[in-house]
Amino acid sequence: MNHSAEKREMILEKASTLFSQKGYFGVGINEIVSACDIPKGSFYHYFPGGKNQLAVAVVHDAYDKMEMGIRKNIFSVSDNAVEVFCWMAECLARDIENGREGLKSLIITFMGIEATYISEELDAASKEVYRKWEVLYREKLMACGYDEMHADQYSKMLLTLIHGNLISCWISKDSTNLRNIKNLLPNLLPDEN
Repeated sequence: MNHSAEKREMILEKASTLFSQKGYFGVGINEIVSACDIPKGSFYHYFPGGKNQLAVAVVHDAYDKMEMGIRKNIFSVSDNAVEVFCWMAECLARDIENGREGLKSLIITFMGIEATYISEELDAASKEVYRKWEVLYREKLMACGYDEMHADQYSKMLLTLIHGNLISCWISKDSTNLRNIKNLLPNLLPDEN
């Protein structure tokens, strides 16, 4: 990675952390610039559209990193959908228990919720990322043997079940609901093989 790309990546990471801690409206450009230890001109070099352009980039960057992690660490464990998504819930439960902040899926969620009130660009980026997230799950379900119709239905259910429980567990600092998914999924996700 060249110096310019490294600096842009550093700005994205710092902004992602700040947005996840304080929300879009709670973070100003001066705080981002200070956290990155860069001049304001450097910030605008990478993000001439200001904080809104940065927020859109943060949402896309968070999704790209989350997708890469899911493909590498979750989807690769099995071709059985129940095993895969139970493993996903287990990994997220461990993240909650280990106090891991800045989970990429939560950053996407929080930015997506705020996006409705921020800008059309950020709202569109958030919607696009959620559509890609459903497609990611649907494609894995199809690789596990589900037909397209069922994979589409189950991908929406899984996103809601797992991500909804992640939010609940993150707020309560209790991973029980994520851990209980392993008991629910065999009944909710019939075997297609």
